[in-house]
Amino acid sequence: MTSKKQCMAAKVDENVVVMVIGSMPGEVSLAKQEYYGHPKNLFWKFVEEVFPDINFDSPYTSRVQGLINHHIGLWDVLQVCERAGSLDSAIKNALPNDFSSLSVQTPQLKKLLFNGRKAYDSFMKSPNKSWAANNHISCVLMPSTSPANASIPQAEKLRRWRQELVVL
Repeated sequence: MTSKKQCMAAKVDENVVVMVIGSMPGEVSLAKQEYYGHPKNLFWKFVEEVFPDINFDSPYTSRVQGLINHHIGLWDVLQVCERAGSLDSAIKNALPNDFSSLSVQTPQLKKLLFNGRKAYDSFMKSPNKSWAANNHISCVLMPSTSPANASIPQAEKLRRWRQELVVL
């Protein structure tokens, strides 16, 4: 059954330089109100590999604060959508978030890392594309950390995420 989904608040502060941008959290993440909350999603495991001070088993709020301490924020391209289940391919009637609000919250923002093709394509089809260009924000398509993405070996995904996550 298709139902309306609402994104979670951005996890940022004024020192964020890089944002990891998803499409819309899946069912497990929305139920937990945690970005990348599905236990099989590789995102937090990759974060721990890149930043050993952020432990995968730590409480969610500690992991988010650890990312922010490394000048990395979290958000989604889509504010609202309709979707049955968790797959990006099922997203319909999507409304994008207004990324211009990030200019006030994150004045040092330089790069957006899109966690998968749906997030990237949705952003590039929205008015946010112009905002990014006008503010000299780099937009990088990353391999999805979702368990549904098995097309790229995990070691290659980790290599690419490590390369982009280290900001300072």
